[in-house]
Amino acid sequence: MRAQQFDRALRRYWHPVATSEEITAEPKQVRLLGETIVVYRDAEGLVALRDKCVHRGVALSGGCIRDGRLMCPYHGWQYDRSGKVAFIPALGSGGAIPSQAKVERYRVRDDHGAVWIAPDEPVADLPPWPDDDWASDDWRVFLVGTWRWQSSAGRMLENAIDFAHFNFVHEGFTELADGAFIKPFDVEVTDSGMTYAYDDSVLLRDYTLHLPFTLHDRKSVVSAAGGVTWSEQGESKAGDITTITFIASPTDRAETLIFSWLSRNHSFDTPDADFGAGFHEVMEQDRIVVEAQDPAELPLDPREELHLKLADSGSIIYRKLLRELASTAA
Repeated sequence: MRAQQFDRALRRYWHPVATSEEITAEPKQVRLLGETIVVYRDAEGLVALRDKCVHRGVALSGGCIRDGRLMCPYHGWQYDRSGKVAFIPALGSGGAIPSQAKVERYRVRDDHGAVWIAPDEPVADLPPWPDDDWASDDWRVFLVGTWRWQSSAGRMLENAIDFAHFNFVHEGFTELADGAFIKPFDVEVTDSGMTYAYDDSVLLRDYTLHLPFTLHDRKSVVSAAGGVTWSEQGESKAGDITTITFIASPTDRAETLIFSWLSRNHSFDTPDADFGAGFHEVMEQDRIVVEAQDPAELPLDPREELHLKLADSGSIIYRKLLRELASTAA
C-alpha cells in the first residue's frame, strides 16, 4: 500500500521525460511512473497523451501525424491534442464518434533543455537553481546528458547526496580532499526538502535537495592554493563555483532516467564538452554500485537497513521526508 501511496504522491510533481531536442513532430514514447506516454509537437506546441489507443490498445507512438492529429497505426483513429478521437475512418466523415473515445492528456512543458510532465495537478513548480543560474550572465549552464539505470529514483538520488562513498567509488575524480573520515555537519530541513554543507578543506560542498528527486551539488573552491571543482584541467581559483544538478525521473519503480546539468561561474572559454570530461565515467562508477543494491526500491522503513548517525544523516532525513511525502497521498 505504501508503494501505491508513494506513486500517487509523485504524480503531483514535474518530472523530466526527454531532452527538448528529442521531441519533434514525430510521436515519441516515453515512460513515467510505470505509464507509457506519447509526446510530440504540433503547430500549437507540446502534446502528451496516454500511449494506448482506446479502441484496441495499440501504442499510438507507433503512428504518425495526419491532418494535424495523432493517427493510430492499427485502424487509423485520429486523436486531437486534447486526447479526444476526432475521426474514425470506419465510420466515415459523418459518423458519430462515441463520447468515451478519448485518452488521458498530460500536463507538459519545455524548460532547461528538457521536456517535463506532471500527471496530476502539481504541488510545486520546477526546482530553482541555487544562484538563479539560468537567468544570470555570470553563470553558464548546460545539460551534460541523460542515463537510464535499472534502479529506483530514490536509490539514485540518495547516492548523489552521499559523499561518504567518494573516496572509494570515485578515486581520482571527486574524492574528499581530507580523507574518508566524515567530520560533523548539520542537515537543515526546508519547505521543499533539505540543505547541508561539507568543507573538505579544498572544496565547500553545498547540497540543496528539492523533493522528490532533485539535487544541486554546489562546489566552491575555498583553499587559497586552489582546487578542482569538477574535472577541468589545471587548478581553479578561490571563488570558482561549479554546480552539478541531478534530477532522477522515475520511469518505473525500479528504473530511472537521470538528467544532469553542469553550471559554473568560471572557465567560460573552456568548451562545455571539455569541461564535462569525466562525467560519464563517474556516472558509470555509480551505476555499477547502485544497480547492485538490494532491493532496487529505496527502503523507507528505518529498520530495513543499518545507518550511521553522522555519515548517513543526510540519507536518514531524506528517507524520512519521502515517508512524509508518501503519507500526503494516503
